[in-house]
Amino acid sequence: MQFRGGGLALGGVLALCLVGLASAGPNANAFSEQTSRPMMKSMGGDLNFGYVIALSSAEDPNAAVAEDCENGGGSCQYVLFIVNNFFAGLLVLPLCLFLFNLVFCCGRCCCRKKGRNVQGCTGGRYPTREYNKMEGLACILLLACFMIILFAFTVAGAAAFDELKGDLDLMLDGIGDLGETPGDFKVQITGQLDTMKVEIREQLTPINDVFTAVGEVKTAVSGMRTAFTDLDTKLRELASLIEGCKSTSPTCTSATRVANWNKCSAGSYTHADAGTGTAVGPAITGSGATVFSPTCRNPTTGALESCQCAPTVHAILAAVETTVAGIPSDGDLSGLDVPLPLDDLDRTIDDAASDFQKPLDDFQDSVPFTRKDTDIVKEQINGGLISLITFVGYSPAWYVIIMITVALILGAQFGPMKGNDKMNGCGDTCWWISYVVLTLWLMLFCWPLFGAFTVPAVFLEDLCEVLPTPGGTAQGLTDILVAADSDPMMIDLSEGLFEGCLLPQPPEKGYIWSAIPEQNITKQFMRDMVSEFSTGNAINATQITSNLRVLEYTSEFSSFIKPQIAALDAASYTTFGIASSYSPSYSAPRAAATDISNFQGGDLLAAVNAVDAASAAVDTAITNANTKSAAFEVQLNSAINSTASITEFLVDSLWELGTCELLASKYAGLYEPFCNIAHIFGASWGALLLSGCFGMLILPCVCCVSKRMYQYRVPLADQQNKLAQEGGTIAPMTAQAAPGGQAQAVFPVATAVPVAVPVAAAVAVPADPGAEAGAPEPVYPDLSKPEPAK
Repeated sequence: MQFRGGGLALGGVLALCLVGLASAGPNANAFSEQTSRPMMKSMGGDLNFGYVIALSSAEDPNAAVAEDCENGGGSCQYVLFIVNNFFAGLLVLPLCLFLFNLVFCCGRCCCRKKGRNVQGCTGGRYPTREYNKMEGLACILLLACFMIILFAFTVAGAAAFDELKGDLDLMLDGIGDLGETPGDFKVQITGQLDTMKVEIREQLTPINDVFTAVGEVKTAVSGMRTAFTDLDTKLRELASLIEGCKSTSPTCTSATRVANWNKCSAGSYTHADAGTGTAVGPAITGSGATVFSPTCRNPTTGALESCQCAPTVHAILAAVETTVAGIPSDGDLSGLDVPLPLDDLDRTIDDAASDFQKPLDDFQDSVPFTRKDTDIVKEQINGGLISLITFVGYSPAWYVIIMITVALILGAQFGPMKGNDKMNGCGDTCWWISYVVLTLWLMLFCWPLFGAFTVPAVFLEDLCEVLPTPGGTAQGLTDILVAADSDPMMIDLSEGLFEGCLLPQPPEKGYIWSAIPEQNITKQFMRDMVSEFSTGNAINATQITSNLRVLEYTSEFSSFIKPQIAALDAASYTTFGIASSYSPSYSAPRAAATDISNFQGGDLLAAVNAVDAASAAVDTAITNANTKSAAFEVQLNSAINSTASITEFLVDSLWELGTCELLASKYAGLYEPFCNIAHIFGASWGALLLSGCFGMLILPCVCCVSKRMYQYRVPLADQQNKLAQEGGTIAPMTAQAAPGGQAQAVFPVATAVPVAVPVAAAVAVPADPGAEAGAPEPVYPDLSKPEPAK
């Protein structure tokens, strides 16, 4: 049952060994992530750069460090973990091994002075008791297991560290590329800007030709305005013919007679005051006409009196005035003449693109290296030195494994090795060599390299863990910065530079605009910067409607003025708004019929015809102005839509100038080899730690197996004769019960075998005091040479 339990334990150890074997290979990442990193976290706690960042962000870092150490804070623990491992590997463990072996050597020398072959004294291959065979077998199996594990971890460490040169070259290339990226980015953007300026100018130039039509529209509208002015004049002349004229009189508001009201606006007429014998109404110019208009005579007597009011004519005049007020002025139409400022195009594009210069310059300052600088460093990196470190760091363990394997084969008691004292003696020497080489390797290479690798392994692994992964998120870094109460600009930089620019990978894209600190550069921000090249921003819909929709702002002409003028009839006073009750019937001084006939068919008819002609001229002018304005409106709307599309294209082009695809690819190209280097040091750190531990375990196993294999070759009873031949003495043995019910010979004074002392020994065999008499005496190897320690 005990052996079964031991077998299970041995199986567990071998399973551990498979982890190293599975992780070994051309990639150190798996070994670091599966083995080294968990060991770091287990040994040093879940510590990271956040503690260091928190202290570095303090107002007084020295005071913060002192306070943190007094309180046993994470920063001190982090530093102590690194320092302890550094000095443990570089000094403490090698010194302990040295002192132990020094004490052992001194003790052995003392024993040699007392008698080299005295049994029980420290040193010598001879056993202090008779060993059980199963015990020896367990030692051999345990040694074999530890050898396999040691081999696995040293191979993993060597394979990992051998990648260092290639990854260093890639990292330096990445640093050089990243350092040159801002300059390359600027060159790339400058070329794109030049191309963009040419393309945008070619698209915008034809649009300015549209605005030459504004002059034609102005001319047409001006002619229309003149036509309305002429119509207004003719209507006023008609009104004065009917109403007479009077200075400083009120406006006509009714169809009844109103004394002294009209201002006599028509210039061809004169006015006079009633009661002075001077005419109040206009003179009739027609042949045979009366001197004064019938509308200014008493209908019964024909005597002069106040003239009639013509409200219909005045209603038309009011409509004309309203319409004329709605006609756009030349200044209004000039507001539609907004050609694009193409002379400012290059400057505007340069200004809009200038915002990315600062983050690029800042980025350039943060990576002040170029490929030329890193190429010099690459040339100075000695690949042979890395190979030498790999060789001296791990190959001695392989020689130890080879020596132990050879010792096991040469000391085996079967086949050609059985009874072959010369080969068996060589096996004893191999045990001694393996112990010495293993001890020296642990003291001079394994543990010192472990200590030296602690600093880069921990720092680089932690830094790699903190750095955001390409294609991932910077939330972890942001959380650390927030927890450390870092400068808000650093937090914004983490979110902007990493999240918005460096981390997105194809097909996703980041933009450098989000990396500009303390600015909120959006597409709308860029639209505002280039808005002067969008016609729609200079002209709004209200301007187009009020200035170019001729039929809309002259709609009262077609709906009221034109029909009212067409209805004016010189044969009827009522068409002018005179009450139908007015019907002149006087007989003096001339016949009423003659007055009316001459008035209606002469001056009144001529005035009405003049108003009709002026109305027709207005109608023609409206049609012409509408034609010109409508054509310009179509072109203007097309220009608005075109410039909107062009400026949106310009905004998109400017925005795309800030794409971080180049920067993101360079960051990814640097991140991977950097983290590979971190994993290489992490894997080497873990491999050396485990190799050192299992190397220490192999030392007592070497002692155990070598001592038992010697007893397996030379039975304990024969060893007394052997000692006697060499002049030594051995204390008498007493029989005791051995495991398994066998008798076991034991010396009364038995010195325990030091765990780190190799002693050539034999696998336990039962004591045989009754050996056959007369048996041939065995041939023993020459033991005059120094023997390995036990």
